Amino acid sequence: MKHSLPLLFTWLLLALSALAEELDITPGSDLWGSLYHPAYEKPSEIPTSNPLRKELFNQLRAKLEPKAGEPLLFLGSLRAYRNWALFQGASQDRNGGPIAYPDLGNSDTVALWLRTKDGWTLVDYEAGHSDVFYLIWTEAYGMPKAFFNQ
Repeated sequence: MKHSLPLLFTWLLLALSALAEELDITPGSDLWGSLYHPAYEKPSEIPTSNPLRKELFNQLRAKLEPKAGEPLLFLGSLRAYRNWALFQGASQDRNGGPIAYPDLGNSDTVALWLRTKDGWTLVDYEAGHSDVFYLIWTEAYGMPKAFFNQ
């Protein structure tokens, strides 16, 4: 993948995810709150009023606007769980029309973020794709499978 993190970082994410499972960190505990802030106990939509939504979309905009050739809006689901966020939706122009990205000519857009001690980081993204390749993100990055169990 062209947007993949280095293998070492991916391995570290998987190891930390496995460690969290072994420790049985329960929602609502002090350890949960210190690791997952905000402590999204289940995959939850980030409300449009939450500044985090704008922060995450601005990171994605910086990557996709050069490819789109124009300013972007995003329409779809932006959910957070533990210290992960996942967007599944579409890119739109400022008038609400779909962006036809080069290659496949559609507006499908996905993005994955991870909250670290340094803040939210865009881990991977794609726009204009035609399949659900991002299902591999659970294995590639340790993203919780709960995002897809809805």
